[in-house]
Amino acid sequence: MRERIDRFASEIQNKKHVLLLVNKLELCLKIEAESGTFYLSFKDGRVDFHETCMHAGYTASISGKDALLEQLFDGDLKLRQGVNMNHISTDCPFRSQLVLESLFYLARPLPV
Repeated sequence: MRERIDRFASEIQNKKHVLLLVNKLELCLKIEAESGTFYLSFKDGRVDFHETCMHAGYTASISGKDALLEQLFDGDLKLRQGVNMNHISTDCPFRSQLVLESLFYLARPLPV
């Protein structure tokens, strides 16, 4: 899971059109997986991966099984699709959920 999250963060940094979304975003995402809890912070046009919460709290959280979260980070599963099928649960405002879904889709690795 850690590798997928690292790759996701680096893909965002490498794609200029995705950075336009991140430039105005201030969000701390808590990811609860079977293999552990991880945090992604989006602030000042940067995406940083943390193993512990670096802020006073998080503003959004997603949780689910490792395999489904990996599909999400790979762009094979859309966030709302996973939520609607009760495979992934979220705790965030709908607007944040839409932004996260866009980021997961746009930052997916391109097939080789």
